[in-house]
Amino acid sequence: MPSNATTTELYPVDSRQQQSLYLAETVRQLEQQAITKLGSDGGFLLMQRAAGALLQLLQQHWPAPCNILVYAGNGNNGGDGYLLAALARACGYEVRLYQHGDHAKLGKTAQLAAAAAAKAGVPLVAEFAEAELLIDALFGIGLNRPLDQTTAELIRHINQSGKPVLAVDIPSGLSADSGVAMPVAVKASCTLSFIGLKAGLLMQDGLDHCGQLWLSSLQLAGELAGFAAACHSLAASDVGGLLPVRRANCHKGHFGHVLVIGGDHGFGGAAIMTAQAAVNCGAGLVSLYSRSEHASAMLSRQPEVMVSSNDCCHLLQKASVIAIGPGLGKASWGQALMAQALATDKPLLLDADALNFIASLPDRQQASLKRQNWVLTPHPGEAARLLNCSNNDIQQNRLAAIAQLQQRFGGVILLKGAGTLICDQQGEVSLLAAAHPALASGGMGDVLTGIIAALLAQGLSGRDACQLGAWLHLDAAAGFVRQQQQPWLVATDLIPQLKLQLIN
Repeated sequence: MPSNATTTELYPVDSRQQQSLYLAETVRQLEQQAITKLGSDGGFLLMQRAAGALLQLLQQHWPAPCNILVYAGNGNNGGDGYLLAALARACGYEVRLYQHGDHAKLGKTAQLAAAAAAKAGVPLVAEFAEAELLIDALFGIGLNRPLDQTTAELIRHINQSGKPVLAVDIPSGLSADSGVAMPVAVKASCTLSFIGLKAGLLMQDGLDHCGQLWLSSLQLAGELAGFAAACHSLAASDVGGLLPVRRANCHKGHFGHVLVIGGDHGFGGAAIMTAQAAVNCGAGLVSLYSRSEHASAMLSRQPEVMVSSNDCCHLLQKASVIAIGPGLGKASWGQALMAQALATDKPLLLDADALNFIASLPDRQQASLKRQNWVLTPHPGEAARLLNCSNNDIQQNRLAAIAQLQQRFGGVILLKGAGTLICDQQGEVSLLAAAHPALASGGMGDVLTGIIAALLAQGLSGRDACQLGAWLHLDAAAGFVRQQQQPWLVATDLIPQLKLQLIN
């Protein structure tokens, strides 16, 4: 093996630091470009570099002697597994190989890797064997269809083994672009990704399946700089300085007036939580326009909120930011309020039933509403209605979905979910590469709406308000859960925690 084959740069991926994330096709294009530059043996040289990086990580986490079972697929990912098996055996590990798929169809590069493993004396096993460590080299980033039943059962067997798993490039069964398991994926203890981080590693099911994530560029970092990233993950440094420093000589008028519109009969809670969150995230003034029956509940919970059920036009004129949709309903009352809000030129934040109202309009009327000074915050179901497709369509390609939403409606789009995406007016996409199960309860979106509205009122741009708001929302949930025994909370638990997050 050439000496430079094992020269690797290997580093752990911190999801709270900014990372450039790429689509699988971009990585494939770069890989093919590199192979062409490297010459006739370029593909095998890259495979050697990958195996060398895997060996380095293996020796860090599972020092020899260690009993290893390598699950090798019949593609280049399997080739990486073959070469790792040969290297590990030479370093004193007890290694065996389990072949999955038709290995008579191995490509030329993978054939060379299989020959290297055979030459090193790595034995093949016909059935599952006991091992202290499993290597997942079944599928790489090329997987673009649901797994067949046999492969799905194999992955379930791996997951049920209780053994640590090192995944090669990406956990098998995971979509490199969307992070969706198809329909199952290997739950790795550790994943070593090559060349560039794939977007799917840090969103949706990828958040649960990668374990500790590492990256090796395979000496192609310089070439990668010439390719566009699909998005960038948010870092603490990106959001830490967004909230303006407050001068001593200031008053409430300096921090904006949020008007929350919503809460039809029986739906007052959503609008009340939005108004509460806005107060607790620093808006100078907060008003709620809602049904009169909700006034006493609002004032008992947050007396700082001014409540009205008359003359919405006057409030619209006074407000600096309008948040509409929580509990708005689909009846004539909510539709009339939507028409009034859309007629203003004030910055808008549309959520919940406001988004459903937009989705119900004819295409031509939707196009006429496109504007740059609004923020839309759909969850996948609302996004599907806005784009006239299925929820599954959204989740299978969230990056494409948010780009389509921004092109169609303008402004800033925040697409909720495990790995919240934010697309600004220039089409730049950022990813909050984290999620928390404590946020999986009713009313959390209403609280997020209030957070973002308060930040907009304090002068943040739509992009900055969404980025900081999503970060605070997640951190507040994680912080609260750390203080209690159960892994869940209700939306109103989150509101007092927001002040602590802003201070910290």
